[in-house]
Amino acid sequence: MKSRTIVFTVILIASTFYLGFWCNSYSQTSSGNNIKQIQVPKKEPDQKINLPVSVQEDSQNQLGLIYSVKKIEEASTLIRDGNIQEAEKTLLSIKNWLTEATDFHYSLFQALSKHSKTLFESKIEKAHALDFAQVRDQSYFLLAKVYIIQNKFKDAVKLLVEIVKSQPDSALAREAYKALQEIKFSDKT
Repeated sequence: MKSRTIVFTVILIASTFYLGFWCNSYSQTSSGNNIKQIQVPKKEPDQKINLPVSVQEDSQNQLGLIYSVKKIEEASTLIRDGNIQEAEKTLLSIKNWLTEATDFHYSLFQALSKHSKTLFESKIEKAHALDFAQVRDQSYFLLAKVYIIQNKFKDAVKLLVEIVKSQPDSALAREAYKALQEIKFSDKT
């Protein structure tokens, strides 16, 4: 769902730019009686269209969100296959990056929101911070599951509590709280 939001944002920005460009070229060519027609190139059947991609959606971009999501999916598969040590390594590396990226995007949001000329950019950074925070919390939850499997309950508690603090109303937070109850950190209600 979040990647669709990012795609929609990119398409909206690109179409706004294209519409502004088209309107500008139309107004320049249609003034007076000399109306020029704009030729739209026809797409060849085997011709590929290269649409702009958000840096967050590039699966090869190690700084992007989709790359991190793929790493989490990889770790989830490793857990399912019983390869707990490899899952832990993958999750630790991606967890640290997601925590930093969330903080960096939030810092950019705060800095950019102070100036009227950069409000649009601040909204983009806020959206990135929220997206990264949600994925970060997913990595926390998976890593907590790994710690529970390894009987490292104290390490799991810290991550599960962070999830509940980060997004208390979410389904993930409810799962985290349920896990806290199951490892006997909190009372069952």
